[in-house]
Amino acid sequence: MIKQFRSVAVTVTPFIKENKPDLEEIALQTAKFGESGIDAIFPCASTGEYVKMSAEDKCDILKTVAVNNKGKKALVAGACAASASEAKIYIETAKKYNYDACVVCPPYYFPQSQSDIFEFYKEISDFAEGMPIIAYHVPFFTSGIELDTFRRLLELPEITGIKDSSANMKRIAHCCDTAAAARPDFGVYTGTDDCLLPALCAGCRGSMTALAATMPTEISAVYKAFDAGDLRRAMEIQRSLLGVIREADSLTFPIGYKLLAKANGLKTEEIKGEREQAVYNNILRLVKEVRA
Repeated sequence: MIKQFRSVAVTVTPFIKENKPDLEEIALQTAKFGESGIDAIFPCASTGEYVKMSAEDKCDILKTVAVNNKGKKALVAGACAASASEAKIYIETAKKYNYDACVVCPPYYFPQSQSDIFEFYKEISDFAEGMPIIAYHVPFFTSGIELDTFRRLLELPEITGIKDSSANMKRIAHCCDTAAAARPDFGVYTGTDDCLLPALCAGCRGSMTALAATMPTEISAVYKAFDAGDLRRAMEIQRSLLGVIREADSLTFPIGYKLLAKANGLKTEEIKGEREQAVYNNILRLVKEVRA
């Protein structure tokens, strides 16, 4: 049976220097996530700045998270890469450490045709052999997955879900509707916190977002209210988070989300620059207001 997720925490990577991950801090943060209300931990994602790290370092992160999770939460591995051959390295590592799924985006840097994208996922699906693969629609950073291609992906058994970070609710609604009709076990996940509630209403299975890692209590509360049918309360919580999200988005991604992690007690790099300090102070204030 395919494992389904609700609130998936996309983690920020703490670095020591020269883009070397701080594995000791990652171990501590993983243990902390294990006591939170989230359902799964997702390292080596876009917010985790995976593109800055070597393949060896990313595999070390996947290992560190798995060892220190101790089975408390489901695990989703970031397996995005510029080529299928590199993505396979992370899928193999995820298998070795018993991850529940891997998220794989289309190859980036060079533009991909929709035919190229389908063939890429076909190759990944054939290679996965039992490891569930979640496709990743993130048009800001790589070629997007068009709806016609999405329909074709539903035919690949190892592709068990899609993370959609477009914040395009029209698209998300059509993906949810198409998946529900063709493969009810297929999961559509939103990758943006600001449209969490609308995405759930449209039929999304869950979310894979940064706020699930930095503000897990508040994100979990949206789910709790939604599941109870209290849409008014769910909207109140959702709207209370929008100011925090706007402030985090005011800086070049993912700097604002690193500051948000810091504001919530997670170790990140030191704050540099007056603008960054001002945003950090605003985030601190807004987080306190949310929790007041």
